[in-house]
Amino acid sequence: MDGRILAAILVAVFLLGVLALMALAWRRRVSRDARVGPLPELPEPRPVPSLTVEVLYVATSKHDQPLERLALEGLRYRSRVTLELGAAGVVVDVPGERPTFIPATSIVGIDQTNLTIDRVVEPGGLLRLSWHPVPSVIADSTFRVLEQADRARIIDAVTSIIPAADAGLRPTGTPDTVVEASSTDDRTPPPHERARP
Repeated sequence: MDGRILAAILVAVFLLGVLALMALAWRRRVSRDARVGPLPELPEPRPVPSLTVEVLYVATSKHDQPLERLALEGLRYRSRVTLELGAAGVVVDVPGERPTFIPATSIVGIDQTNLTIDRVVEPGGLLRLSWHPVPSVIADSTFRVLEQADRARIIDAVTSIIPAADAGLRPTGTPDTVVEASSTDDRTPPPHERARP
């Protein structure tokens, strides 16, 4: 057999093996994260949003562990999505998936970051929504804003519905970046310019 053909066959077998291992790892992760529990059901009738925004959904990870993915139902794949924000909470509408409803009562906070799974951007280039998929777990869902003017509107909409009990709760390890007050313009001040409580 020609050496080049043999080499091509070996490379193909190796790549197939890698893909098989990746698929197996993904199935195990999905199975593991399914045990987190069922996510809240979208209320009927569907909540009327006060703000609807197109953004890029990037990933959901364990709280303060941006490289540890949570493969929650409806939030497994990166996609362009519609965010619906209102008094009841946040709806993440991923094409082809069941809309994910994040009740206002489960939201911990919102801040800006530059790092999550498979994505590193400029400082503050991602919005991170911290929330409870179930009472015992905090997840961080990250979004890339397409229109910069939408950034402050999203932050304002989320901070306005955070429960009073959580108003002073900052995600662990990010004491200077959780937004606790509404922005007055389209630019969120950098951490060193924000007033500390």
